[in-house]
Amino acid sequence: MNRYICTILVLFVTASFVACDHYLINGHLDGMWQLQTIERSNPDSIIRTEGDLFYSFQRHTVLIGDYNNPDELVGHLKDEQYVSLFEYEGESLTMGEFHLYYKRENVPYDTTRLKRFGLYDKQTTFLVEELTAKRLVLRSDSALLTMRKY
Repeated sequence: MNRYICTILVLFVTASFVACDHYLINGHLDGMWQLQTIERSNPDSIIRTEGDLFYSFQRHTVLIGDYNNPDELVGHLKDEQYVSLFEYEGESLTMGEFHLYYKRENVPYDTTRLKRFGLYDKQTTFLVEELTAKRLVLRSDSALLTMRKY
């Protein structure tokens, strides 16, 4: 009887690990990343980000925001967040048009508001220069973004 219970327990634990792997379709990219630096095309313009600017990748959706910046556009929310769809294939990561995320509605963003996230165009394609479990480096035509995993 003891052996039967141990066998069922081992099968259950193994099945649990296999089921979790199904949701990580983007490998190490999935999860929350803290934006640390933005390096513009001009080499003298390295911006060290302050606070908690983040990118969060899950399946085909990216959420970006700042947990430390109250914003009058967001109103009662204490964090500014934008959402978009993305495509990740090989070394290419393309983010579509972002929308300011409210609880009840989505509003297209003003491109000037996303410059502090290293986004300068409505649709941005990045070259994934480095992707590990702890570090992400993305290069676009406008900037080089360096992030660390939370």
